[in-house]
Order: sequence, then C-alpha cells, then structure tokens
Amino acid sequence: MNSKELKSMLSKGGASRREALKTLGAAGLGLAMMPVMGRSARAATATYFTWGGYDIPEMFQSYVDAHGKPDMPVYSDAEEAFQKLRSGFVVDVIHPCSGDTPRWRDAGIIQPIDTSKLSNFGDLSPDLVNLKGTQFDGEQWFMPWEWGQTSVTYRTDLVDLAGGEESWGILWDKKYAGKVALLDAAEDAWWCAAIYAGVDVSNLNDQDLIVVSDEDIQKVRGVLTEQRELVRMYTSDMTAVEQALASGELVAAMTWNESAWNLRGEGLPVKFADTKEGALTWCCGVVLHAEAPNPDLAHELIDSMIAPETGVMCIRDFGYGHANLKAVEPFTDEELAERGLTRDAGTTLARGHNVGGVDPSVQQKINRDWEEITAGF
Repeated sequence: MNSKELKSMLSKGGASRREALKTLGAAGLGLAMMPVMGRSARAATATYFTWGGYDIPEMFQSYVDAHGKPDMPVYSDAEEAFQKLRSGFVVDVIHPCSGDTPRWRDAGIIQPIDTSKLSNFGDLSPDLVNLKGTQFDGEQWFMPWEWGQTSVTYRTDLVDLAGGEESWGILWDKKYAGKVALLDAAEDAWWCAAIYAGVDVSNLNDQDLIVVSDEDIQKVRGVLTEQRELVRMYTSDMTAVEQALASGELVAAMTWNESAWNLRGEGLPVKFADTKEGALTWCCGVVLHAEAPNPDLAHELIDSMIAPETGVMCIRDFGYGHANLKAVEPFTDEELAERGLTRDAGTTLARGHNVGGVDPSVQQKINRDWEEITAGF
C-alpha cells in the first residue's frame, strides 16, 4: 500500500488513524511526508524531527491552532536520527528518549531548553523531569513527554508458564521456536536481553552513564545469538505484531504496553507480562537542536506537547503515559492499569529498569552486535 492509498483510507474511514499511522511509521513515512507546499511557499514554522506515527496535529494542537502544522520529517529509530543530525541536518525540535541525552549533548547537536518559556513545565512529574542524565549544570536538556514499559505480550491460551512465573524467558523458550518476535531496535531489544541475562543496568558512573563492560556485551551477544533461531520476526511494525498475535502466528512478542491493551480491546486472551526480572521502562521526550533556526517557535511547540490536553489524548488514544500530572485526572485507576500505567510515573519506573545512556564506544559495540545478529551473523 502506498502513501496515497493510506491517506485516502484516513480520509474515507477505511482504516483508523492509528492503524494508518503505524503502517506509515513502519514504512519510514508519516503524514509530514505527504505532498505539501515547499517551506518557502508558506509561513515560517518550527521543524519537528520525530518517529513515524508521532507526526499528527493532536500531539501539539495548541501550536497548530496558533501557527499551523510544523514541518515533520520522520526517522525509524534514534540511531538513524542521531547520525543524520551529526551529519549536519538542522531542525528545531527532536524526539529521542531520555537515555539518548548525554550522547547527543556530548556530540554538540542539542542545547538546553529554557523552561521559563514553558507555561506547562510546573505541572510535569518531578520523577520524569529529574531523570538521570537529562540535566547538566542546572539546566534542562531533555523535556519528558511520553513514558511506558517494554515487556512481553503473550497469548495466555497458547503459552504455558512453567511454575506460573512470568519471565523474559518466554522469548527464549524453545517450545515457541518460530513463534516469537522482537522489536527491531537495539535501544529496546538489547537492553531487554541484558535484563534477562542478569546484567546490572542501573550501575552509573559519575557522568550518569551506565557502566557496561566488554564481558556484559559478550553475555548479551550470547543470549541474543541463542535466541536468533527462535525468532520469527524482528520488527517495529506493531500492527504486524498485533495481527500475528491475534492469528496465533505468534504466541509472544516484545512490545510496548499499548499492544496488550489494543488486543484485549479486541477480546483476545493476551497479557502484558510483569516479568520477574523486571520490565524495561522508558521515558521519551523532546530536545532542542543546538542551531535551532526558530527557537521561540520551538519552545511553543514543546509547551504544546507537554500540555495536559495533549496528555489526555496520548493516554486515551495511544495507551502511553504522559509527563503532565494533570493528564491522568480524567482516568480511573482501572483505566490506567488496563494500559499498563499508574497515576504516578515514578511508581512504574521504580518497578522496572529505566536505562540511561552509555559511553559512545559502548553504544557502537551494542549497535554492531545488534546489526550482526539480526542479519544472521
């Protein structure tokens, strides 16, 4: 299906906005990639560099109301974004996760955010604002936005839990060879494998970077290599994963918390595992480019993204948590729990493993191993 067909489906109601955006994201496209007038032909606006699927007006509605949609080039993973920015691609606002902040700061591609320009900053969760590695010299280099968990979504009618304990080991169980899937992103999958392998992912140095030894890297490479022959697919296309779980083609998959919620909404017997080893927890957000050409508009865009109404939409439609504490007010505890969320982000983050950044040389080894393993080497 090409982008014109997807856009037509959106306008005619042939697919939900969410389904179409997921498919666009999997193809490395987004609504921002649809044909539009050149930037020089319209009023100046901020440029927002983001994951495919996050480029919809509802994510920053107050900004759109005031200035129209920002320019929205998309990327498929954080490493692609990092390399493109390092090569000289200049934008205003970028959408990485908290653990990327130290590396991006050291590379000189971002600058501090002026929180005095953000009317919604005071309503953000302190647990998210103060995440390790996101503040330097008293300045805020990362603005938290959405948060959640990465764990195992599994079919309760097709997976037999030995001893009744939920574990990352489901994805390494040879009984399910050819019936498991992993996220095709080292920033998720490598760290989940590290948690399963027993690597200490909370050991930080004085620069708030995770200490990962060569021995740790070899240990994780070993478990990922062992798992390789069991994996049916490595993908970040959650629509494909959810469809495969629904059909029984997959019995378990590494997913974000939204997938189990989506499938339960369709009446399917699935669960988002509370693994004995702990889930991978994460907070993604926005950073300001070091050479942002529209800094005032960039701050307006950021402020609209952390607004409570944006948070309500994020929780209601995407199943992710939001940094603004006011965003949870319309939801019951039960509605939040259905999405794998809690009223306080700190509660969820404390129960799992919220990994930060690593030294660039370590990141290179992680990326190398992941590329080689997923390629079958």
